[in-house]
Amino acid sequence: MSGTSQLEIEGHIAKLSFYSPASNACDPNLLESLVAAFEQLSSDKDIKVILFSSQGTGAFCAGASIKHLGALTDIRTATAFFNGFGRLILAMKSCEKIIITQVQGKSVGGGLGIIAASDYVLASPKAGLKLSELNIGIGPLVIAPALIRKMGVTAFTNLCLQPTQWQDANWGLQNGLFNQMVSEPENLRAQALEKAAAYKDYDTQALKEIKEVLWQGTAHWEKLLAENAAKTAALSIMPTAQAAFKKFNS
Repeated sequence: MSGTSQLEIEGHIAKLSFYSPASNACDPNLLESLVAAFEQLSSDKDIKVILFSSQGTGAFCAGASIKHLGALTDIRTATAFFNGFGRLILAMKSCEKIIITQVQGKSVGGGLGIIAASDYVLASPKAGLKLSELNIGIGPLVIAPALIRKMGVTAFTNLCLQPTQWQDANWGLQNGLFNQMVSEPENLRAQALEKAAAYKDYDTQALKEIKEVLWQGTAHWEKLLAENAAKTAALSIMPTAQAAFKKFNS
């Protein structure tokens, strides 16, 4: 079963969410639907802010779908799959609206890339973090620029070179991946909605200009992320990665 996305519009606020039964992991169709949604919302003059979330009370996002990773057999298909994460990051970066993301639970791999591409992130104390790519024979190459932009090289190094170790939500807050911690998980949605409601009253052009400033220095990312997707794809069809994918899928 492919993941799905859902979009609701309430006044000047767009509520975009995604879901997949495998801990909200991302498959190609889900990634494409999210890219299309952000592109649509970027050009919608009535929308001022996007509230982005995953569905359920468990994991925020388990990264790339292990099922789809295990089905990769050729460089072309693999490159397209990993470039899906790059295209989503670029769509979030290029979207003219402020993106507020709420993170209710754990995130792995590509899920951290989604968080890092957000403009403002509210997190629950349950929002653990891990970059597990080295443990499955690949590397977090596509999402690396977004994570380094938010956290810096040192924090990114600590994550990617400890692929079996979880970092807690406080670590995410201290290292800049999260902007705000909501101490009581049941209040996360309400506080995210309150934040979104505040932004909808701000001047549209001012918000657009601020977002452009926040993303300065990233004009080269389209080429960079595509190159990193190709490198990751090459790793993903090697025997080491394929053996790891089969282990996780068994």
